[in-house]
Amino acid sequence: MQKYLLHRIRSFGFALKGIKDLIKNHPNAQIHLLATWIVIIASIWLKVTATEGCLLALCIVLVLALEAMNSAIEYLADKISPEQDLLIGKAKDIAAGAVLIAAVGAAIVGCLIFLPKLWLAFAQ
Repeated sequence: MQKYLLHRIRSFGFALKGIKDLIKNHPNAQIHLLATWIVIIASIWLKVTATEGCLLALCIVLVLALEAMNSAIEYLADKISPEQDLLIGKAKDIAAGAVLIAAVGAAIVGCLIFLPKLWLAFAQ
């Protein structure tokens, strides 16, 4: 049992190492983190509801998780085939597309939540 727990604790360390790499070495992840801070600040300022906050949090988590998966796929693809390869290129493009789909969806959710609140805040 103790060995099992030690392995689980170590696995968290590996995950944190991956998150650190993502934040440090991937500019798109840095942009997503900046957007996350803006959303958090706007959520506090505009007093979003708990439901709205949950939707925003889910969007943030989805985009960041997909960005992490995209970066992992890029690392693996570059290791497997450092030279240009049509199928590797397609895999990387689709992974990047998944992030874009999530980011656009998150932006739509953000607009649906924030625009009416901003309208009310500045219309007065």
